[in-house]
Amino acid sequence: LPGLSCWDRIDEDEADLVAAEVQLDPNLLPLVNGESDDQVFRFYWLDAYEDQFSQPGVVFLFGKVWIESANTYVSCCVTVKNIERTVYLLPRETEIELSTGKETETPVTIMSVFKEFNDTISPKYKIMKFKSKKVEKYYAFEIPDVPAKSEYLEVKYSAECPRLPQDLKGQTFSHVFGTNTSSLELLLMNQKIKGPCWLEIKNPRMVPSNQPVSWCKVEAVAMKPGLVNVVKELSPPPPLVVMSFSMKTIQNPKTHQNEVVAVAALVHQKFPLDKAPPQPPFQTHFCAVSKPSDCIFPYDFKEAIRKKNAKIEIAATERTLLGFFLAKIHKIDPDVVVGHNIYGFDLEVLLQRINLCKVPHWSKIGRLRRSNMPKLGGRGGFAERNAACGRMICDVEISAKELIRCKSYHLSELVHQILKTEKVTILPEEIPNMYSDSPRLLFMLENTWTDAKFILQIMCELNVLPLALQITNISGNVMSRTMMGGRSERNEFLLLHAFHEKDYIVPDKQVFKKPPQKLVDEDEDFEDQNKSKIGKKKAAYAGGLVLEPKVGFYDKFILLLDFNSLYPSIIQEFNICFTTVQRLSSEAQKRAEVEEEEEIPELPDPSLEMGILPKEIRKLVERRRQVKQLMKQPDLNPDLYLQYDIRQKALKLTANSMYGCLGFSYSRFYAKPLAALVTHKGREILMHTKEMVQKMNLEVIYGDTDSIMINTNSTSLDEVFKLGNKIKSEVNKLYKLLEIDIDGIFKSLLLLKKKKYAALSVEPTGDGKYVTKQELKGLDIVRRDWCDLAKQTGNYVIGQILSDQPRDIIVENIQRRLIEIGENVVSGQIPANQFEINKALTKDPQDYPDKKALPHVHVAMWINSHGGRKVKAGDTVSYIICQDGSDLSASQRAYAPEQLKKQENLKIDYQYYLSQQIHPVVARICMPIEGIDSVLIATWLGLDPSQFRVHHHYHKDENDALVGGPAQLTDEEKYRDCERFKFCCLKCGTENIYDNVFDGSGRFIEPSLQRCSKTECEEPPFSSVVQMNNKLLLDIRRHLRKYYNGWLICEEPTCQNRTRRLPLSFSRSGPVCQACRKAVLRPEYSDKALYTQLCFYRYIFDVDYAMDKVVTEEERGMCK
Repeated sequence: LPGLSCWDRIDEDEADLVAAEVQLDPNLLPLVNGESDDQVFRFYWLDAYEDQFSQPGVVFLFGKVWIESANTYVSCCVTVKNIERTVYLLPRETEIELSTGKETETPVTIMSVFKEFNDTISPKYKIMKFKSKKVEKYYAFEIPDVPAKSEYLEVKYSAECPRLPQDLKGQTFSHVFGTNTSSLELLLMNQKIKGPCWLEIKNPRMVPSNQPVSWCKVEAVAMKPGLVNVVKELSPPPPLVVMSFSMKTIQNPKTHQNEVVAVAALVHQKFPLDKAPPQPPFQTHFCAVSKPSDCIFPYDFKEAIRKKNAKIEIAATERTLLGFFLAKIHKIDPDVVVGHNIYGFDLEVLLQRINLCKVPHWSKIGRLRRSNMPKLGGRGGFAERNAACGRMICDVEISAKELIRCKSYHLSELVHQILKTEKVTILPEEIPNMYSDSPRLLFMLENTWTDAKFILQIMCELNVLPLALQITNISGNVMSRTMMGGRSERNEFLLLHAFHEKDYIVPDKQVFKKPPQKLVDEDEDFEDQNKSKIGKKKAAYAGGLVLEPKVGFYDKFILLLDFNSLYPSIIQEFNICFTTVQRLSSEAQKRAEVEEEEEIPELPDPSLEMGILPKEIRKLVERRRQVKQLMKQPDLNPDLYLQYDIRQKALKLTANSMYGCLGFSYSRFYAKPLAALVTHKGREILMHTKEMVQKMNLEVIYGDTDSIMINTNSTSLDEVFKLGNKIKSEVNKLYKLLEIDIDGIFKSLLLLKKKKYAALSVEPTGDGKYVTKQELKGLDIVRRDWCDLAKQTGNYVIGQILSDQPRDIIVENIQRRLIEIGENVVSGQIPANQFEINKALTKDPQDYPDKKALPHVHVAMWINSHGGRKVKAGDTVSYIICQDGSDLSASQRAYAPEQLKKQENLKIDYQYYLSQQIHPVVARICMPIEGIDSVLIATWLGLDPSQFRVHHHYHKDENDALVGGPAQLTDEEKYRDCERFKFCCLKCGTENIYDNVFDGSGRFIEPSLQRCSKTECEEPPFSSVVQMNNKLLLDIRRHLRKYYNGWLICEEPTCQNRTRRLPLSFSRSGPVCQACRKAVLRPEYSDKALYTQLCFYRYIFDVDYAMDKVVTEEERGMCK
């Protein structure tokens, strides 16, 4: 146990830090002089909440207000009331009869629309009172046949009246817009509130002190949304109260419920939102511990606490512990609550336990006073999110997923990767033992405390709060939603604000009945797609262009050029916007759907003024450029530099994801024609660039969406740079905004297939010298579903191949390393954690149709049955394939690492790891390398080489598979893989092998049928031609039968699935193997192999052809 205690490293002057002690006069609001010299309530808003069903038309704004007398900021809640529903009715040209749908001659006026609404619509939907007026609005979205500009009837009525249906139509109007717009959206749009900022409330009302609505220190009411205004002058945000917490839970063996036994929290009262985090990032802490029902506290625990001088609250029961925790939260009143996996676990467990233990005032977890607990455990943590409203929740797991690449996002992995230290994990089942003596129990509490500190440090390292604030201010949404990840909502709000300012009617939120199919992680390619009945959905439109790679190893300089932010630049370059691109009318759309052809709209006329989407992107790009300029100032203080860096990162993230909202079918601004036009231009530009480069007599070896790789055939770095700059200036001449740039230079490159390569990239250090760095793209070793041992081996092999050593030394080194690894694995010298395989769940474990076949799901189900944290969609599961004495398939012998430690009968399945993990990784990397094939690799690893075929068909270019193969091969090469013709001598029984018409060479050539291969035998084989003829016929029939047996084998060398049943699921390259779902099935004996074999039989008996090859012209004359 660590001797160093964490309890004595704390500032103990807590008294002056806690804002909770501030005494306020309940009858006075802290007012200040507003911009027009009247008394206003000024506060900095952080979070907003609405409940559209029980309190329609009301929005609660939470934030901080300055209290002069106490010289500090405290929390406040402003209730904005009477936000009205606003709908727009689009008049028809002429009235129609609703019953028949026939048009009449009567033209429609705004007055007649009003009359219809007043006489029939409002009584039907019980709208007793409404205001209406004529307005002019624009429309530019996907509903066909809505005019670009038109008069509408704007109707406002109380939100307490029901919503109108989205598809409402009338005699005089064809569409109604804005029926389901939320009160919060209306408030943010109409008052132009973009993210957290200072707001002023005119004529604020008091909340009666006997009916508080929230747990905040100050409450006010704005009677209508127009009284809420953004403060013009920009003053910095107030410091926030930040609390990070961690808890320990244990599963009750009887009820299988998780119970909370310890909680630790760190608090900082003045955490800046827009600067570098304070050091240390916390000022005070609290810690509380209770005990599981079947344990008792150690007898000397209180004494031990006193000796350590630790502030630990001992709670006799879980109920007391939770009550203490809620009281602490209320007193500290944090604005931001930081944790790890809060949405997935902590919040739900806390609320469930508070509910079960009947702890009063559960809603103190948030800031709104509520009595009824929401229904917990739904999809997406909806109820949990609402429970904490008013406090922003920062879940470092979600933030890390957005900001960094990591093989898993468990706390221990994040601590390792971001903080570069190691975290001690106490498993839930170890917790009861911790109560056996005081040092252990203190160790457990210190461990909880340290976790809370790690969580806080991760948040600070990733700059989560400042970055979220910047992104929210750019997009104009709600900051607590920004911190939940999910980019589509940010883009949606950015566009909502932009279109709203320009008087556009915005698309209504669509309600999707079925949850959107999760986008599949690339690692999951086939597995769960094909199993679901729907299968992989065909892409709605063509994406980026990927050029066919020229596979191989390159040791001259390779130039990598790429377009800076290709899609945002295309949108600006060609002015692609909802407002500028003409979409098809409804008839034409239907026609295109029937013909299933992709209609790419025309590019907008260059004379049109700039659309809203390109304008917004341009603003983001220009703001980023300005910030980058500011960052270059010589004497910039580090605080400011960090602020600028965060701002430019936020701008970049937002600009680059703007294209996404066009092509994402569940986005509110989904516009397939625009997305298709953008990617179409992208493909065109890449092709054009490739052709230009080829005209300059250079070889393009690969290209992907926005980048191309050029083989320069040069070994001088300066020349390569000159060449790169020349191509750059040639390409950039063609465009106003699009620019290509040198993205990198590779000293050597191993190009395996599309999106998979390894390279040594060059970083010049000046004076013609450079350093190199290994770069991997898409290879198995960067994906998480391979174990560390396989990744390290792959890394070593790549390092060898890319090095400058001669080929034979490389092969020798690889051989030595593989033999050594094979021996170490079998002798058990490699630690168990090297064998862990990580795989992410794309849905909750119980939602997979076949849990047994997928090892990670199988293990996830085991973890979930054992209490403690539950794994859910998006989490990463670690497992090890073990020998458990059964003869099940490897995927059913997966166990969690903790099972391997505990169960005696489990041994790591070394054969599996050598043949299915290390072998395929190395074999794929060595594909283009002469002198190494999969049989050799298997031999070096100590595997049975007969299990591994040399895959010829697998590597060759697809075109080689055409009958006959390439013409330039010699006969020996062409027939290398054919079965030789064997015939037993009738006299002596020796087996003769024939593979040519003649034997010998030069002068000593003779027909191969002239003598038996046994020198003593006198009988010439051609004396038994009839028997030979029969043998040849039988052989040919055997090959034909083999072909028509139609066996299919999986292309994946590790899968070895062999079947005659053609599966129903196909991918582009062929039928998908049903066993591994990673690769496609190929015929075991292909038509090409059969054809070549038959050609070979013809060749070994074709005397004329053989004569032509061995006899020169004069000799031929002499023979004649």
